[in-house]
Amino acid sequence: MRSQDVFDAARNISNRFLLCQVVSANVRHLHTTPRHYSETIHQSLNLIADSAQDEKLLLGTASAKAVMPDISHKAS
Repeated sequence: MRSQDVFDAARNISNRFLLCQVVSANVRHLHTTPRHYSETIHQSLNLIADSAQDEKLLLGTASAKAVMPDISHKAS
């Protein structure tokens, strides 16, 4: 359902005006095949909604692999 896609994408871009601008730019970029604009809008909203999940996964993996520097040898 489109409204759920909008709410999911709005979690990443809370400014509604900016969300509309980003979706509009994405649709113009993605719409190269002869299909309905509504399908391209749906794809764009899903990409925006999924981008935060990808970032969270990447950050979680990076933070799990990150090694904290040893500050015990720090000169005073």
